[in-house]
Amino acid sequence: MIIELEKGKNYAARFYYKDVFGKMHRPYKSGFPSRRAAQQWEMQERARLDGEVVASEDITFSYLYKEWHKNLIRQAASPRTLEKYDRYHGYVSEYIDHLPLKRLHEHVLQKLIDIYQASPATCNELRKLLSAAFNYARKKRWMRENPMDFVDVPAYRPQKFPAYDFDDIRALFATLREDNSKLYTPVLCACFFAATREEVCALQEADIVRLHDGNYRVTLDKALITAYGKSIIKTQKTENRRRTFIFSATVYDELHAYKARNGIGSPFVCCNKNGSNIQPNTISNAFARFLDAHGLKYTTFHKLRDAYANTCKRLHVDLDTAYRMMGHASYKTTAEHYATADDVLTAEAVSKIEHELFAVR
Repeated sequence: MIIELEKGKNYAARFYYKDVFGKMHRPYKSGFPSRRAAQQWEMQERARLDGEVVASEDITFSYLYKEWHKNLIRQAASPRTLEKYDRYHGYVSEYIDHLPLKRLHEHVLQKLIDIYQASPATCNELRKLLSAAFNYARKKRWMRENPMDFVDVPAYRPQKFPAYDFDDIRALFATLREDNSKLYTPVLCACFFAATREEVCALQEADIVRLHDGNYRVTLDKALITAYGKSIIKTQKTENRRRTFIFSATVYDELHAYKARNGIGSPFVCCNKNGSNIQPNTISNAFARFLDAHGLKYTTFHKLRDAYANTCKRLHVDLDTAYRMMGHASYKTTAEHYATADDVLTAEAVSKIEHELFAVR
């Protein structure tokens, strides 16, 4: 039954049903803006609980999002991915949650995107959310086509900064060590193992094993992520992200230099002075402040992976090895998005061409 809580403003719905075990339930929900919206929720809930197929013309975006979200959980989507979708769903829920899918055509969605056109980054994230949800609707045959395919989204071009070279990295190492910064160990991990901030924060002493020849082996198979206000250490979701590196005792000593200087005993390789593990956001924020305070060349902690790929390229490490050390899903990411040619590489190439062309004389 539909309950009018406040005339003309707020409605609620309640109905009764028996589950497969014969137990009686009374689902209830309030806050609907209209009687029609309350009726749609009741109809969809009855169909879901009874295992019946809902008529596609009566499915609202709210119902679609709920079913798609449950499907993502079944597919073991990352908690951080789910959190991101939930956050951006809040941007559009008040506009389209109550609308049937048949009314969500490209003109309505274009107006929705135009609301946020001042922020191309937000529009780009909304496009990902809506497009993925509508693709799920197509898979379930609730829609014939994805209306987001016909929506114009502002181009998102994030500002790019040149990656660090050898001299920049050496200067960064020296400054971090002189300042006795807790960022010294995370930066070493990024520059030697192409570790992300999530991998750095999850790295523990148990992940480093001493070998018979005196070298050490480190395994990056975990990541620390923050989702819904909670920190979670989880295994890497793809095989490519689970990487192993062999390194010398010298590198081992450098990785533990900060803990040795400050007398820290902690199960985490990268830690605060009190031995607690560092959070990913703390690394990003502290790294930005450190560069600014010491007048160093601007970059981000994640961009140190760019420097790692450029270093591999300049030292003529083959693409297959670099791709596996970076942990990318494809060679294309390593080749196009990270290992970009710098002045040293182009100068070397021109020198080789010059030598070949003029050596004939």
